[in-house]
Amino acid sequence: MNKNEKLLASLMLNIASNEFSNHGCNDVENSVYKNWTPEEKNKFVKEFHEWNGDPEETDDYFLNNDNMLMSFLAYKLTLD
Repeated sequence: MNKNEKLLASLMLNIASNEFSNHGCNDVENSVYKNWTPEEKNKFVKEFHEWNGDPEETDDYFLNNDNMLMSFLAYKLTLD
């Protein structure tokens, strides 16, 4: 996991801690990805779709759904 993904995981855990019990849909602000290169974003989205079971998906937008990001990052934290 790279530094930006670890920072994102930290953010997701904070969001979950403060909001998970009473939220409906809290999208993650695009500004949290301001330090990510286009290559890092593309790799992350590709990994997400492989994990999610839809590797043929090619999004023109970046991931911002908090609960999906939490699940994906939790999975990534279990890897080497």
